[in-house]
Amino acid sequence: MPSESSAFLPLDGKALTTASPWNIRVQVLQETTSSNDELLRMGEEGAPMGTLLFAERQSAGRGQFRRPWSSAPGLGLWFSLLLRMPINDSTIPSLAAFAAVALVEMIRGLGIDDCAIKSPNDVLIGGKKVAGILVETRTGKDPFAVVGIGFNVNHTSEDFPEELRHRACSLAMACKSPLERTAVAISLITQLGISEHLMRESPEELLATWNRYLLPS
Repeated sequence: MPSESSAFLPLDGKALTTASPWNIRVQVLQETTSSNDELLRMGEEGAPMGTLLFAERQSAGRGQFRRPWSSAPGLGLWFSLLLRMPINDSTIPSLAAFAAVALVEMIRGLGIDDCAIKSPNDVLIGGKKVAGILVETRTGKDPFAVVGIGFNVNHTSEDFPEELRHRACSLAMACKSPLERTAVAISLITQLGISEHLMRESPEELLATWNRYLLPS
């Protein structure tokens, strides 16, 4: 585990770029309204497949159904990934599934077995939300999807708004120690690359894995 001081260092964009499975420069913004909003704009302007955009702080982060997402600066991972691919009824279910599977497998790789998916877009540890996924798409001549992830990494219970403390958690709370966010981000984007390849080459296998991790409704 890192020292407490190193756990709270800013994200290292160069290290993330080196680790990116898509070989595209990773951008780290100090602040934006929403990483999804910014990457949707970039996608419409021609940003390439595999563009990753991290934000140290979001002033208007959001989740499913435009619910606000608490994006405490310097504590979590707030980022979006652009995927250029056909957008249709057969590909849309896989888009949220590939990100959820990547999150669960990355977390389980840390020895945290009590991790599962709550349909349609939440990842839980011990029944409490640790991450959320927001997929937004653009169709037309050059269709693409933006997959946004909010991942609570170094929060303590007191870092969450009071109304969320009974149903939210962080990776550090589960590990009982803070983690270096750049290292967590590298592990996660590596796993996202594996899951994205599976989504394209074997979507049935991806959805079977998603179902295996899915909590009963």
